[in-house]
Amino acid sequence: MDVVACPDPTCQAPAWLSDRWTFPSTDGPVEHVKTGCGAGHWFTPMAASLAPFRAPTPTTTRRPAEAVR
Repeated sequence: MDVVACPDPTCQAPAWLSDRWTFPSTDGPVEHVKTGCGAGHWFTPMAASLAPFRAPTPTTTRRPAEAVR
């Protein structure tokens, strides 16, 4: 199973690929995938637009405004 970053830029959950297909285009075939993440997001982006999943770290995780001083 392929694991990628969720296509939703505000979501830090890993996403899995559940399907793949190719659409024809004037520039040649374009591969699309169906992704789903643990937060409930489902997308069908182009495969070339996916980013690898990187686990959040303290420097990449947003903190609530009251915790930031």
